[in-house]
Amino acid sequence: MATSTSAGPIAPNLDQALQFAFKVVGDLAAAMNTPLIYIGDRLGIFKAMADGKPVDSEELAQKTGLTERYLREWMKAMIAAEYLSYNPDTGRASLSPEHALVLAKDGSPVFLMGAAQMIPDHYSIIPKITEAFRKGGGVPYSEYTHDTFEGTERLFETGYNNFLTSTWIPAMPAVHSRLQAGAKVADVGCGRGKALLNMAKAFPKSQFVGYDNYGPNIAYANSLAAKEGVGDHLRFEERSANLLPQSGDFDLAMTCDCLHDMVSPETCARSIYGALKADGTWFCIEPNVRDKVEDNINPLGKLFYSVSTLQCMTCSLAYGGAGYGAGMGEGNARRVAHLAGFTQFKKLALENPFNQFFEIRK
Repeated sequence: MATSTSAGPIAPNLDQALQFAFKVVGDLAAAMNTPLIYIGDRLGIFKAMADGKPVDSEELAQKTGLTERYLREWMKAMIAAEYLSYNPDTGRASLSPEHALVLAKDGSPVFLMGAAQMIPDHYSIIPKITEAFRKGGGVPYSEYTHDTFEGTERLFETGYNNFLTSTWIPAMPAVHSRLQAGAKVADVGCGRGKALLNMAKAFPKSQFVGYDNYGPNIAYANSLAAKEGVGDHLRFEERSANLLPQSGDFDLAMTCDCLHDMVSPETCARSIYGALKADGTWFCIEPNVRDKVEDNINPLGKLFYSVSTLQCMTCSLAYGGAGYGAGMGEGNARRVAHLAGFTQFKKLALENPFNQFFEIRK
């Protein structure tokens, strides 16, 4: 008589299940805590504590003009999250100088509140994202508020202010020299203009133009250029990334953390190809995501794939686009460049936890 050798269902290991449950609890706690981080940024609470002086909720209420009861509960959440240091003997909490760089000092190399500012939009579109899971398509940028656009600016300008002209551009010596002598430069998908603002200040002999298809960004960027006194060699124009001037006279074209968002990165790349001189350069900045998902099993991979689902990918799919998302990676960027006619593709040896950098030439 034959006997069955097939194994039955494997009983779950309850200790491992408990460990995973606590991991999920940590994720849910962070998700619930993030709106309070947003509030701390938007209401200036972190900035009010940036001097490092210990305060209780009454003192913080006097300092900020906010309601004590809400501040008391907010402080408890921030203490539990280890954002604030707490002295149980005095009942006061403080913000360390190191944490202040992340939470309260706009423009510092490690400031992250731009990302926090984007969170409410990501939460508010969940019903539309859920519907896209069922029916396809996506959520267009018109569904996002000013928080997304300003938050993106605040997030990215930390790199532009601290590294763009001092570290990233000098990693391309020929480009750096040309900028110093006087070059023609385009920033494609320029957003609110902070990358070119830094470039215009560092390289006054060069001419800069930023292109973006969102009118309010362009209006803001032009006003900023005038305010900062660089309007004579920096301007911004509302224009699709797919319809750049095919003039063949640009020395440098830049795409700063935006190629993966585009409806058609391939068409954008061809448009850049036609705008550049024969010896021109395309400087492409993209999220620091590896080509294989197994190489992104870390907090940054978790962040980038999540933001991609809630913004980068869905905004492209909303217009029938490629939908590469933040995980576009070096392999896809290289393929897109080669399809456009570029023959030289180099990943620059720049260490950065958030971005990777490509020098692309004809």
